[in-house]
Amino acid sequence: MVKGRYTILCACGSSIATSTVMASKVKDLLKQHGCDANIKKTTYAVLDKDVAALKPDLVITSTDIKKDLGVPTLVGLAFLTGVGKAELGKKILETLTID
Repeated sequence: MVKGRYTILCACGSSIATSTVMASKVKDLLKQHGCDANIKKTTYAVLDKDVAALKPDLVITSTDIKKDLGVPTLVGLAFLTGVGKAELGKKILETLTID
């Protein structure tokens, strides 16, 4: 079990509502597991630039961007719809190697 401070990017089209909801859900999930994270919101237009600058541990997008960013990337739609939320939470914890 590794616990530490993670950097996570939540990306959507405009970096307003959707990425805010995803960021909030990720923050709550990590808090439940005793972890801290620097969670930043971004848009698809500047995602590559933000990945290069912030070197995140994980990127969560609102849709499948079909692009290799060089870091683990998950689709966070389940945090918006509620469908598959538990499975997404498990994938996030596994990706960050958190029990």
